[in-house]
Amino acid sequence: MSQKTSSKNLITQSFVGQITVVGECFCYGCALDGQQLVYLDVAGPATSVEAVWAKLAQAKECYVIPPERESEKIILRTAEGLLKRLQRKVEGLGIHHLLLVHQDILTPTYAELSTTYLFLADKDQTTSKLGSHIQQLVDIAVFPHWFPYLVQQGRVEGLISPLTCYGGVSLWKLVLDKTAWQRLICRGVSQHSLSLPA
Repeated sequence: MSQKTSSKNLITQSFVGQITVVGECFCYGCALDGQQLVYLDVAGPATSVEAVWAKLAQAKECYVIPPERESEKIILRTAEGLLKRLQRKVEGLGIHHLLLVHQDILTPTYAELSTTYLFLADKDQTTSKLGSHIQQLVDIAVFPHWFPYLVQQGRVEGLISPLTCYGGVSLWKLVLDKTAWQRLICRGVSQHSLSLPA
């Protein structure tokens, strides 16, 4: 009996620099929306990673110091309560792995105007996720074969934009502007760029 395995596209980790709050820990990826921290991947002793979390949870700044001396430090800032903490101990190594993820990724708000973020681990997955967000946002039908058009036009209209990312991770900001997305879809249908299902 053969087993079929599905390939998973993982978020790439790459060394960015060191963070020192209480002792040292190491950053393997982060993403910023302007000055707002959206994603952070760190590993190190439990006290070090927990100190990073505590400082950011109190809306205080942390810094990632890149290994290249000429590179500027990366300033990490967030507002209180905006990050979800995911932490686990790496067995056999005595270190803890901490991920901080913006709440708008995990629980987007589908209001008249809000924001969420998308990981770009896989093009098809990202396109499907964006389409799913738009389906939940607007009051008109959105069909899966429209999703690539929505990605393309969303970027043209400034509704989708890349974040400042470090370490191999890549994220987009998605503006959930109900009126703008409905207008974009209606224009696509009227110009025959979007076709209705047969």
